[in-house]
Amino acid sequence: MHLNWGIKPSLLMYVAGAPGGRLAVAPEVGGDGAEFRFPGDAGRSAGLEGGGTTPDADAFAFGGSVAFFGHFGTFVGEVGDPEVRRAGDDWVMSVLERDSGVRTDAFRLVGQPEDKDGALHWAQVEVSHAGAVLWGGNYPAGTAFEPISVEFGEG
Repeated sequence: MHLNWGIKPSLLMYVAGAPGGRLAVAPEVGGDGAEFRFPGDAGRSAGLEGGGTTPDADAFAFGGSVAFFGHFGTFVGEVGDPEVRRAGDDWVMSVLERDSGVRTDAFRLVGQPEDKDGALHWAQVEVSHAGAVLWGGNYPAGTAFEPISVEFGEG
């Protein structure tokens, strides 16, 4: 199981073009730099409601992180150890704040996922109110981010 996410192209372009800007990608995170592949974390998934390892589960946990640094190495934000879980009619994705150890529901995955060839896919991903605070107000609540897919099987 893994999570595929392009995060936000404008954020990636900003980091790539800013003097001293860079990405810090954990070694376990795959992808091509435009889309990231966070590996499933079976240990954490097993403790989540629904088991987290099959498409009919209510929650999924992933490992790894991607941190964003802008002008002159200024920290912009991080997606660390994401967890995706059902929250009523929508789903949420939380991320771990490394410095504080606090998990924040930073993104809203709107509606129920579409099943695409055994993968769960959310076309509409938005920053939550808590995520807006986490990203320092750079992305107000409701700002659209790239779609997310949770794929099952190898990888």
